[in-house]
Amino acid sequence: MAAYEVGKKPKFSAALKSESYQRLINDTLGDKNVAQTFIAEISTVVSQNYQLQECDPATILSAGLMAQTLKLPLSPTLGFAYVLPFKSKNGLSRATFQVGYKGLIQLAQRSGQFERLGVREVHEGEYIGQDEFGDDLFKFSHEFDSKPVVGYFAYFRLTNGFKKTMYWTVDQCKAHAKKYSRSYGNGKGTDLWTDNFDLMASKTVLKLLLNRYAPLSVELQKAVAADQSVINQDGSYSYVDNTDAADATAIQERKTTVGNSILDDTEDENDVVVPVVEAVEQ
Repeated sequence: MAAYEVGKKPKFSAALKSESYQRLINDTLGDKNVAQTFIAEISTVVSQNYQLQECDPATILSAGLMAQTLKLPLSPTLGFAYVLPFKSKNGLSRATFQVGYKGLIQLAQRSGQFERLGVREVHEGEYIGQDEFGDDLFKFSHEFDSKPVVGYFAYFRLTNGFKKTMYWTVDQCKAHAKKYSRSYGNGKGTDLWTDNFDLMASKTVLKLLLNRYAPLSVELQKAVAADQSVINQDGSYSYVDNTDAADATAIQERKTTVGNSILDDTEDENDVVVPVVEAVEQ
């Protein structure tokens, strides 16, 4: 992805009309019709979130182009990918790229290596325990639908027969969020983990499962690496809400259906910056 200067910029709607932004979009996407569709889509996303309108336009465009190059729609109601605002303590607002759990599933399915793949909430009474091999056992039934959610179950089976599952309790997901998300850990209750816990937890368990055990296509590697980051002008990723970028699986999703929710947490000098590494096809 081409780079462009990040700094004090005009509003996104004005910046988007500039010759440099138009050229960047066309050069990146390589098709004028696709470019025009993208411009309409990202303009709609920004117009529907007033706090996103305050973000540096360059970071909005970077995040949007990441979703477009992965061929993931940006409409918040679809749940594939998001462009979300993040505000630092010094007042600087930047946009982050977020991949949704539906986006992870779609990218994985494109590889043609998955026969089954999904994630679901586990209600009280559905978890039975473990067998002699340590595999989690469940009894899924609609009779438990009204019971509280106690955990999240992700699974996949490859076309070659290999299969793997992962189950995390609600407490495990909360501990993970507190450890890796500064905004969730600050106890202010203004972050999207708080507003969309089930969605976030489902995404987290699925992402951990895929990242640890599944063959990752180039697209999926790219999405996992860029998830929950500000995409910088040099192509590197700043994980602004993650306290430990060494664990790539700790980068979580926020959902935009809360409308104008915005994270408000870290100083810019505390951002964790990781250079882009070219993905290797498996």
